[in-house]
Amino acid sequence: MKPVYFTLLLIFTFHRTNAQSLNTPVLTNANAHLLNYYSLYIEDIPQDEIAPDNYYYSIDNQSTSNATQAAVCCCSDTLNIGSFIINMGITPQTFGNGLMPYGMIYDLIINYKVPIIWSISPTKLKDGIDFSHNGNNYRGGTFIVPADFISPAVQGRITFWQSQGVVGAYTVSQLTPPVFDTLTSFPKVMIDNQGSNEGLLTPYYVNSGIPSSAYSIGSSSGLGNCFDIWTAPHSDPTWATHFYLYNFVTVRKGWIWAACHSISMMESCQNSVFPFNNLKFLTTTGLQCYNASSCNGIATVHAGIPTSPFSYYYPNDPPMQFMGIMDPACQNGSEKWFIPLSGGQWRATTKRGVTTSDGLSPREGAEISYGPAFANTANGYVMYEGGHSFTGSGTIPDQVAAQRAYLNYILWSGLKTRLGVSLTSATTMNAGTTYPVSAAVSTGIAPFTYNWTCNIGGSFSNPTSSSTNFTPPSVAADTTAVITVQVGDNCGRRNIKTICVRILSGSTLPVELLSFELKNDDDQVLLQWNTASETNNDFFGIERSHDAEYYEEIGRVDGAGNSSSINSYQFTDENPFLDISYYRLAQTDYDGAINYSNSLVFASTKSKNNSQQLFISPSPVINEIYFRFLGEEKNSAVITIYNSLGKELFQQDVDYEKGENVIKCNKNVNLISGLYLVNMRFSNGKNYSSRFVKK
Repeated sequence: MKPVYFTLLLIFTFHRTNAQSLNTPVLTNANAHLLNYYSLYIEDIPQDEIAPDNYYYSIDNQSTSNATQAAVCCCSDTLNIGSFIINMGITPQTFGNGLMPYGMIYDLIINYKVPIIWSISPTKLKDGIDFSHNGNNYRGGTFIVPADFISPAVQGRITFWQSQGVVGAYTVSQLTPPVFDTLTSFPKVMIDNQGSNEGLLTPYYVNSGIPSSAYSIGSSSGLGNCFDIWTAPHSDPTWATHFYLYNFVTVRKGWIWAACHSISMMESCQNSVFPFNNLKFLTTTGLQCYNASSCNGIATVHAGIPTSPFSYYYPNDPPMQFMGIMDPACQNGSEKWFIPLSGGQWRATTKRGVTTSDGLSPREGAEISYGPAFANTANGYVMYEGGHSFTGSGTIPDQVAAQRAYLNYILWSGLKTRLGVSLTSATTMNAGTTYPVSAAVSTGIAPFTYNWTCNIGGSFSNPTSSSTNFTPPSVAADTTAVITVQVGDNCGRRNIKTICVRILSGSTLPVELLSFELKNDDDQVLLQWNTASETNNDFFGIERSHDAEYYEEIGRVDGAGNSSSINSYQFTDENPFLDISYYRLAQTDYDGAINYSNSLVFASTKSKNNSQQLFISPSPVINEIYFRFLGEEKNSAVITIYNSLGKELFQQDVDYEKGENVIKCNKNVNLISGLYLVNMRFSNGKNYSSRFVKK
C-alpha cells in the first residue's frame, strides 16, 4: 500500500489561563499543548493499490489506516452526539427499511455534500453486530451521518427519508464505531441495453429511491472514460460485441457486475486471433454453460437447479452486507447459479460469497462471486450474481437481500473509482484573518469544478476555484469549523473532501513558541526558547518548582511586544535545587493575562547523597531497566523518566516495601541512545533522582 505523507509545521503554544496567581499547577500532560497549529497535506491512497482483503479507511481528513478505527469524521475518531445511525439490520427486511437507505445516502452525498460513514465490523459473523449504542445492536453494514454535517436542511432530509421507511436514531453519547470507509461519491454506472433488458435492473433503483440520473443505459462499446462500472442484468455477450470489457477492466480499471446467463456467456468469450485475450475474469478456464451450445463453443452444461443447502461467507466484505438469505430470489431465469469447468477453478483471488452444494472448492457452485479481474488487484473488480431478476421471485426479504448485494457492490466500486482529491490548509486560524486553502485532483477527466463551503460561514475569495483564500467569521469562543470542497470532473463524477479547522475567537493572544529547552551548564540551568510571533507580549516570567505543583517566579525577561519574526531568549538559573528542578514560562500580556508553557525538568548532580539513593541498572541500559532504592517505610511513589532536554517521556506508579527494593520498568521502552534523567517522587514528598545512559 502506498504510504500517506503528512507535511507538518509544528508550533508550540502556551496554555492559556485566566488565573493571575503564579501558583497555578502545571498540567500533568506536558504534551497536551504542544501541537496547536500546523499545515496539513494529505494525499489519497490510489484505490487500485489496496488489496481486496484489507480493511482500509477514508483519509478525507485526519485519518488513520488500521483494522479497528479510523478517522470517521473530520474532527476525530469519535462521532459526536447527534449523529444519525441508519439501522440496516431491521428484520424482516422491506423495501423501506432495507433499500430506501441507499436512496437516502445518495441524496445526502450528491445534493447536500454529506459524507456517510460505512460501519462494518471486521470480526462479525453472518448477520452479526457491527456495534451497539444506547441499548440497540446495529447490524447489516450500518450507515452513519456524522453530527458535524447535520444542518437543519440535512435534518429535514433525514426526516423525509424516515417517512419513506428508513429506520434510524440519533446518537445520545459519543460513538466510536468500526469503520470500513467514508462514502463521499457515487460511481458512474452504465446498464447494458442488449436485448432491451435494462428493465430488469432499473427497478432496484426505484425500490431504493435512487433517481434515474444515477445511471446511463447503453452498450459496452460506449464505455468511454466517463464510466466506472458496467452492469448487465441479462445479455448474450460474444467477443465481437463485448471485447470492450477487456480494456475496460485492465486499462480503465472499471468494474463489472453481471447476472443470469450473462455470466457463463461472458466467461466463454475469447479472441480467436493474437493476443487471444478473453473475458474469463473470475475463473482460470471458464464456466459451465447455462444451456447447450449457447456459450461460444462451451459444451459442458450445468444443471439448471442448484443443490442446496447454500452457504454464506465473507460477512465482513461490502457485497455481503445484507440480512438473512438471498438464494430464493436467485431461483429464476436461465442461470440461477454457476460453476467452473472441469479442469479449471475459481481464480485464487475470487471470493465465493454464497455457494451451493455442487462441487468442491476451488471449483464449487456459487450464487455470488467477486474479485479482481484476472486475479490482478490493479484491475477493476467483477461480481457475478445468479438469477434473472431479484424482484420477481422469493419473498420480499430475499429480494431485498439480493438487491442489497448489488447496491453494496455499487457503493464499493464508488470507493475504488472516486476522484483522487487532496487538500492543503492550515488547521488553526484566527477569526477575521485570511488563509489560503487549495485542492488538487489526481484522477478523473478535466476540466474540474470546485465548490468551497464552511459550516459556520466565513467567506472564500473565489469559492469555485481550486485555490482560494478563506476568511473565518467572528466567533464568540474558539470553535471547530468544517471546511468542505466538492470537486467534479467533466464526466459528472463528484467527490467531497473535508477538513476541520480550529477558529480562534481572538479572546486569546497566544505567543507562538517554536522551542523551549534547557541545558546543563556545570550544574547551572540554561533555559532557551524561540518564538515565531508575539502579540501584546509584555514579559516572560521564569518559574521554578520542586514538585511540579507549586511554582515561584525566579526571574523575568522582557518580551518583544508585537512581532511577526523569530525572537530568541535565554535565562540562567545559577542555583537550581539540589535534586530536581521543574521550569516553565509564564508569558504575560500587557493586560495581565498569563499563558503557561509546558514544563521541563532538571536533575542536579550536586547532591550525591540524594542521587545515590536511587540506582539504575544495568549500566549502560540496553533493553530492560531496573530501579533499586531503600524504602524508609512501606509506601508508594511515582517514577518519571525524562530525556536530556528535560521533556517527560513516561511515568510509572510503584508500590514498595521497607528496606531494599528492586523494581523493573513496566513500560515497553524504545529509547534511542543517549542520556536520561529519572525522578522518583514519594508520597511523603521526598524526591530521589538519578541518571542513566541508554546504549
